[in-house]
Amino acid sequence: MKSLFTLLLFISLISCKKEMVDPSPTSATNQLTTETFDPSKATLLKQGTLAGINHTASGAVKLYDADGTKVVYFETFTSQDGPDLKVYLSKDINATEYIRLGVLKSTSGMQSYNVPANTDTTPYKFVHIWCERFTVVFARAEIK
Repeated sequence: MKSLFTLLLFISLISCKKEMVDPSPTSATNQLTTETFDPSKATLLKQGTLAGINHTASGAVKLYDADGTKVVYFETFTSQDGPDLKVYLSKDINATEYIRLGVLKSTSGMQSYNVPANTDTTPYKFVHIWCERFTVVFARAEIK
């Protein structure tokens, strides 16, 4: 039974890769032309470094306040592609309490995600790239 569980876990972890039938994030070129957030006009609240978790990912993650709107901003970002990738803002490392900020827009380049209005971001300490289909974290940044 233990061997079967281990095998199923292994299959689910390696299965969270790009499949031809899944829509993947848009290219970095398309994303950069539509990005309107300007970090130079916002106040930096928290920041951290994104690290891949059993997947390749890197970059800076910053939380800004732009005239009352909180924004999670990815800078110098790159990530391995995969199906059903979402961006989460969470209170804990395992994302048991989180806010889904949206679908990952691109696997590289600068991009921003608005935090829902009236959210107190103080207790939120992590940003995750999460594969919802297989419940697997792709990458995580602790923001301080």
